[in-house]
Amino acid sequence: MPSHANRIAIILLTFSLLCACGRPPAENASNSAESQKLPFDRQPRSTGIAPSQSLIPSTTRLPEGTPIPIRLESALSSASSHAGDTFSATVDEPVMIDGQTLVARGTAATGRVLEAKPSASSPGNSRESSLGRSLEPGYLRIVLVSLNLGGRQVMIETSSIFAKGGSREERNPATGAASGTATKDRDRDRDKDIVLGPDRRLNFRFAQTVDLQ
Repeated sequence: MPSHANRIAIILLTFSLLCACGRPPAENASNSAESQKLPFDRQPRSTGIAPSQSLIPSTTRLPEGTPIPIRLESALSSASSHAGDTFSATVDEPVMIDGQTLVARGTAATGRVLEAKPSASSPGNSRESSLGRSLEPGYLRIVLVSLNLGGRQVMIETSSIFAKGGSREERNPATGAASGTATKDRDRDRDKDIVLGPDRRLNFRFAQTVDLQ
């Protein structure tokens, strides 16, 4: 028969085995604790993007295609303008994005003449006019190149505006053969050049997104 000491040893061994079988694995315990963490306790994913980053609109960017109406401060004419010439203008209406004014009315703007060609009529070509030969009308192509925002020049790119001269119906009746012909020729030659007067309103559009910062 086992002694009293042996029986105590057998009881302790049996109790330790029962405790070991009933204890959950350490890995399962750690997984359970991880699953119970709140979302803000977990590490962010490397590919995650904060939702607010894409929802907050920019207050300094003018998207491509945004209209910008201006008024000329001086006249432009195909008879006197040359490619590369600059001209001054002012913004005629505020440029707004999402209800915010990014460019105020009255903001100074600078434009550039891209192309300019006077009409084929000139004092030396008056004989061609009297002979009834067709004369090529003059034309202009212009763009805006900068805005003055708070004393700071911001370079921009806009759509271009093309304007071409053309003849109109005669407004002065002929009072005689010679004088009537001369008046007709002068009016026709003058109308062959395009003239954009001061305060002329023109509508451009941004050709590229502009960051006003």
